[in-house]
Amino acid sequence: KNNDLLFRNLKETMCNSENPIINQCFDRTELTDKKRPETAATQFKNSLSKLMEILMSKEPSYIRCIKPNDAKQSDRFDEVLIRHQVKYLGLMENLRVRRAGFAYRRKYEVFLQSSHTSQGARSVASPFSFPVGTGLVLSLRTKIFIRFPKTLFATEDALEVRKQSLATKMQATWRGFYRRKKFLHMKHSAIAIQSWWRGTLGRRKAAKRKWAVETIRRFIKGFIYRNHPRCPENEYFLDYIRFSFLMNLKRNLPKNVLDKSWPTPPPSLCEASQLLRQLCMQNMVWTYCKRISPEWKQQLEQKAIASEIFKGKKDNYPQSVPRLFINTRLGNEEINAKVLQALDNEAIK
Repeated sequence: KNNDLLFRNLKETMCNSENPIINQCFDRTELTDKKRPETAATQFKNSLSKLMEILMSKEPSYIRCIKPNDAKQSDRFDEVLIRHQVKYLGLMENLRVRRAGFAYRRKYEVFLQSSHTSQGARSVASPFSFPVGTGLVLSLRTKIFIRFPKTLFATEDALEVRKQSLATKMQATWRGFYRRKKFLHMKHSAIAIQSWWRGTLGRRKAAKRKWAVETIRRFIKGFIYRNHPRCPENEYFLDYIRFSFLMNLKRNLPKNVLDKSWPTPPPSLCEASQLLRQLCMQNMVWTYCKRISPEWKQQLEQKAIASEIFKGKKDNYPQSVPRLFINTRLGNEEINAKVLQALDNEAIK
């Protein structure tokens, strides 16, 4: 790279160039920057720091490529050539070194993530107990070390066995949480409904008590002013008295003309009671007259005529009033023809 220092006056000249390509190659913001330009050592140091950050953020893996044959043909495996490459690449020595120490070295977060679920990794301890501290597994502050691959494989196999029970446990936990949430929602709704209904009942009861108090107060005040002319203080009481009298009269009306019973009216309804009594009597008389048969009507007319003639003039007249008149007069069809001839066909009176 060309790391020669480019002075500010040269940058200004390039920025003022009419060529658009050269003009875009230089940033105008650098002209206003008063900071001293970086030296070659500073640039090298910064580049090295960035490289170290990139390397530390990665996990190195060493890959060895082995040729199956020299002819580059498929489905051909040269055993002698493979052994030669394995021997001179040092793969067996690397395996021995790795097995002598702890081949599996992972942080706890990575180990749990590789087990697909932290709950599953913790539950592995029940079917497979880690021999921690025996030289096979080491549990340090931030990492877990496993010596043999079979230990790791056994862990993965135990996790596969426990997946079904873990899924069932997760489902049970979720269903319990969902049902509890639904129950709490229903409980809250029931409490809200109960609170609203109790409030409604309380308001109704309070309104009913208030109405009862007002009614009793109006009755008491109306009773005090019952003998006064109609006014706002006694109008409710007088209306109730009138209504009660009319309802009592409805239940105790006379049954016939001879029944002279009549409920006692209040002082304010004496005149109205007298008019109602007359109307009731007229109605009963009219109803009675309407139901009289012609024969009975004739008897009454005869009784009326007899009363005008014999009342006060005949001693046994009162005893004869209840008796009905008997019609003993013969009709023209009942008289013998010979009698009629003897009477010279005179009209019979």
